[in-house]
Amino acid sequence: MSHSISPLHPTRFSVCFSVCFSVRWMILLLVATIATDASAQSYRRKKKCSWKEKVEYADSIRLEIRRASDEGRLLQWGDSILRARRDSGSMDEKKYNSLRKRLVKYDQLLHAGNAILAERYQRINYDTAYIMRPPGRWTIKLRGNLSGAWIRTTGRNGEDQYHTEVESDFRGTLSMAVAYRGLGAAVALNPMKLAGKSQDYELNVNSYSNRFGFDIVFLSSKTYHGKASMNDEITPIEKGAIRQQALNVNLYYAFNSKRFSFPAAFSQSYLQRRSAGSFMVGASFDGQITDIDANETANQQPINLKLMEIGIGAGYGYNLVAGKRWLFHASLLPTFDFYIHSRLKENGERINLHYRFPSLITTGRSAAVYSWRNQFAVASLIYNYSVVGDRDQLQVRRSKWRVRFTYGFRF
Repeated sequence: MSHSISPLHPTRFSVCFSVCFSVRWMILLLVATIATDASAQSYRRKKKCSWKEKVEYADSIRLEIRRASDEGRLLQWGDSILRARRDSGSMDEKKYNSLRKRLVKYDQLLHAGNAILAERYQRINYDTAYIMRPPGRWTIKLRGNLSGAWIRTTGRNGEDQYHTEVESDFRGTLSMAVAYRGLGAAVALNPMKLAGKSQDYELNVNSYSNRFGFDIVFLSSKTYHGKASMNDEITPIEKGAIRQQALNVNLYYAFNSKRFSFPAAFSQSYLQRRSAGSFMVGASFDGQITDIDANETANQQPINLKLMEIGIGAGYGYNLVAGKRWLFHASLLPTFDFYIHSRLKENGERINLHYRFPSLITTGRSAAVYSWRNQFAVASLIYNYSVVGDRDQLQVRRSKWRVRFTYGFRF
């Protein structure tokens, strides 16, 4: 059997060639489109920054601002904004030069102030084996505060023995503090006060250094409530029946300030590297104005009490460093009154008060600090207790406490 091959017709050949050529170009065009789209997607993926890149970019800006601050051109660092406004025509050359001169002047003042703070912050007047400054210039702290107060009175009215126990509502606040080289400020927010559900007002001012420091606490409360008993007959005391304004101030001086640091536990402007303690001396002031409404059930007349105490004393504080991350603090500073001034009026009639030793004001502090990397968490307690008067006439015991939880970081 023989096979014969017929020659290809010219027209049929040209049609086949055209079809093959068109299909080839369509395939090449499709491949190029897919490659271009993949390249664009890959480019977009590359352009999308990760969190790490964003943090690094923000940190580079921080370093640039820090460098500008060190060179005395912190405000001039934003001069490009003024130049852009000038170039766009929204600011003339005269105003631009005036603003720039003002920025230079303010920069000089800021640079001088920064130099003073830096010299003060880096001054070493302590044992660096026990105390050190933390790294970083800025410290940011977020705080949650809870505080309360109570009053106990005991006395005798003729043959009748009476006793009163009242406490105020708890007060909770949220606050944020910012410190630069140890100099800081804080702002606090009371959610219950904003909601109109709290009638109390409290102000705390604190300053701690290695050698000396103080606490100032002012409290205005209308929420005291509890019970009163007369010869074992109990009468409830409702909110609003007792109103008090009280101011407490206590100061300390630590002798071993080169090795023992109060700020390490309470303001975190220092770090305690090794355990140390210190004897302290201190002074306290406690003043209060208390108004009590009449209570017919308890046969009680309206009372107004004004009391002022000043005392001096001595105590001890200790910082325990446990491992590389924990610090525990405890201190107690009792002060004994050497000056007492009081005025008691019952139904408008003045009554002289008697006093017995000891009349005292005691301040206790405790804290636990956990540190890691550039962060820290703190739980602290400040407790004030005072007692004055004579149980056979009128003795007043008062307590004020505050618990604080803090999270912070440095950079």
